[in-house]
Amino acid sequence: MKIHKNRLLIIGSGNIFKKHVSAIQSLKNKFEITGIVEKDPIKINKLKKNFSFKIYKDINKALKECSFNIGCVLTDSGSHGRITLKLLKNKKNVIIEKPISISLKEAEKIVALEKKEKKLNIFVVKQNRFNVAIINLKKAIEKKKLGKIFLATIRVRWKRDSNYYRSAKWRGKWETDGGVLCNQAIHHIDLLQWLVGDVNKVFSMNERVLAPIEAEDTSASVIKFKNGATGIIEATTACRPNNLEGSLSLLGTKGTVIVGGYSADKIIEWSFVNKKDNTKINKYLNLENPKNVDAYGHFKFYEYVNNYMKKKNKYNFLNASEAIKSLKIVTALTKSSLNKKVVKMNENLYKTKLGKKN
Repeated sequence: MKIHKNRLLIIGSGNIFKKHVSAIQSLKNKFEITGIVEKDPIKINKLKKNFSFKIYKDINKALKECSFNIGCVLTDSGSHGRITLKLLKNKKNVIIEKPISISLKEAEKIVALEKKEKKLNIFVVKQNRFNVAIINLKKAIEKKKLGKIFLATIRVRWKRDSNYYRSAKWRGKWETDGGVLCNQAIHHIDLLQWLVGDVNKVFSMNERVLAPIEAEDTSASVIKFKNGATGIIEATTACRPNNLEGSLSLLGTKGTVIVGGYSADKIIEWSFVNKKDNTKINKYLNLENPKNVDAYGHFKFYEYVNNYMKKKNKYNFLNASEAIKSLKIVTALTKSSLNKKVVKMNENLYKTKLGKKN
């Protein structure tokens, strides 16, 4: 019996490309790459040496010639929205690396098309949602083991030096990157919103400490959730000399959970008031993603995409309507820092530097 595969056109072959290819090849009975779009001549030569896929310099030509049902957008963040809209208008399903877009207006257009084109699917890569630690934390929250969450904190303390920012022209620019909140911390901001709830208002102070870029490399923010919880966001790429953490802490009236590691992928505190919940503490402490699965989060992401495409899941929790939430928070934080005031999520968020030339 022939197994139907999802056929992928990959657009862009930057740093994240390897993780996607690794995950796709691990699921080769479910996915196949039918083409790659890449403009950079140097990258094209490398692709030709390592792969036998058809390579296109122009996405329009790929749309005409390549047989695929899912376009996978791995380009610079600033082009995500434009390319996604083109794919949707050509009746293609889309996988988008984070963020869904830098421009909130573009993201809203994507959401509108998603709602209009019921047969088309959008999957925004939120691979940290699949971390073993996060899945178990989500279940604990749903079972109300933490009680009422009153304080939630993320700490993204990463190192990105001048070589990193100079490795690609788009890095660090407002138009194409968006800085530490939009590029690096948006995964953790997504987790914060997904686990705790919708946000009501924010206040942020952002600055450029070390990076030779337009946008900010350091941010300290306070957010207020609609359910009354308070959130704290600490994000920087100016950590020296090494990366420290990408962690998440939730404090509730009945318990505390801290998920540490580089990408919120390891439980380091799991304690509750309820003695029955605490009897399993040894089961959860130090729980992390399997070490024998390469690019585990992306592997689970593609596994999820396949299951949804085969109608095994009823709701797509990686859709555009879900992904735009973290972008709105980032946009509000950027506006707050610019105007030096508290910003409510229901006010006009368009007047920021995000997605615009400086």
